[in-house]
Amino acid sequence: MKYFLPSFSLMTLVFSAHASLQQGDSLTPYEVKNTRTGDTYCQVCAYGGKAGKLVAFGKLGDAAFWGDLEQLQALAAKYPKLGVFAQVIDSQDAEAIKAEAAKHGVKFPVVVAVEQDWDEKYQVKGVSRTIYYAGKDNEIQWTTVGLETASAQKLAEKLSVDLAG
Repeated sequence: MKYFLPSFSLMTLVFSAHASLQQGDSLTPYEVKNTRTGDTYCQVCAYGGKAGKLVAFGKLGDAAFWGDLEQLQALAAKYPKLGVFAQVIDSQDAEAIKAEAAKHGVKFPVVVAVEQDWDEKYQVKGVSRTIYYAGKDNEIQWTTVGLETASAQKLAEKLSVDLAG
């Protein structure tokens, strides 16, 4: 019994680090505010014509989240058919978010949610570094929490197939 509790706690941590939406679910439109421009709009709708869409959710003070966004910026530059945006989930401080984005060379929109029910739609549940990739039809094709080496390679392979040409 003494081994059960530590093992159960470890399993809980492992399972809680997975993206809640899965392959086959959909990106749902919702209103956001672009921290760079101050514009309010539907980001998913804005990328409606894109062949692929990446959305990342993370916390302002999470250095690993900003590292993920640097990798996503490189993919955005490589694939013009890809729409990428990120949402900071724990702050509405546009100036601090803009400063972090600039510091990390992030040029795609970094937004904050305007709609209060965004998490009901995306099931992030406070997990920083949640990333969803969807095709033109907004159907999620790939998910991860964090872009570690293996997940970054899988995403790059997926994009090279989906967005080639």
